[in-house]
Amino acid sequence: MTQVLLVEDDAHIANGLKFNLEMEGYTVTHMLDGFQARDVLFQERRAFDLIILDIMLPHLSGFDLCHALRRSHNYTPVLMLTAKNFEKDKIKGLQLGADEYITKPFSLEEVLTRIEVLLRRQAWQKQAHAVSEYHFGQVAVNFERFTVEMAGESLRLTPLELRLLKVFAENEGRVLSREELLNQVWDIQDVGSLRTVDNFVMRLRRYFEVDPAHPCHFHAVRGVGYKFTQAPTSL
Repeated sequence: MTQVLLVEDDAHIANGLKFNLEMEGYTVTHMLDGFQARDVLFQERRAFDLIILDIMLPHLSGFDLCHALRRSHNYTPVLMLTAKNFEKDKIKGLQLGADEYITKPFSLEEVLTRIEVLLRRQAWQKQAHAVSEYHFGQVAVNFERFTVEMAGESLRLTPLELRLLKVFAENEGRVLSREELLNQVWDIQDVGSLRTVDNFVMRLRRYFEVDPAHPCHFHAVRGVGYKFTQAPTSL
């Protein structure tokens, strides 16, 4: 069964969410504060399919917990559910690695739908991890053989360029923060190196975009990071 970790200190909200999630067939573990959730995730190392995370928690904030998760390379989908409705807070949550951000008061139907979408996306990503070949546009990539072809012509990418491309392919359609890309591709957390991500994305655009100045695949999401789309589109 799908395992959900609910971290929420408001008993009324928590009980209502837990009841409705269990009615939908999810198994829900409820934690009241950030320290409890941290212990379950980092000491007991329990695995969950989804984390619903309030921000204003006793002892350890949802921001700090989400940041710690991503720094430890735990990429379990995180849905932030909070009363903090300022745009700067939403941007901060997404930059720290949250996948969704919903403000209170919320629609139960919307929360359940967002959860379903996150879990479906996670299932797609797991399938992508098992696939060694990837195609988009006129590009064919074999990540096991380290080969790339575009319109039948071979391209030579560096190992880091291929690794970045693989992360984008495995997260197609998902907005990835610069910090997350830096962690996954270079395995470092130095925010002073974030410009490295921009430089490498520019390289991929020069390889694969018809017009790098107006990309169809590698999109910049202002204030957050980047989003890769397999089919040409615009934001």
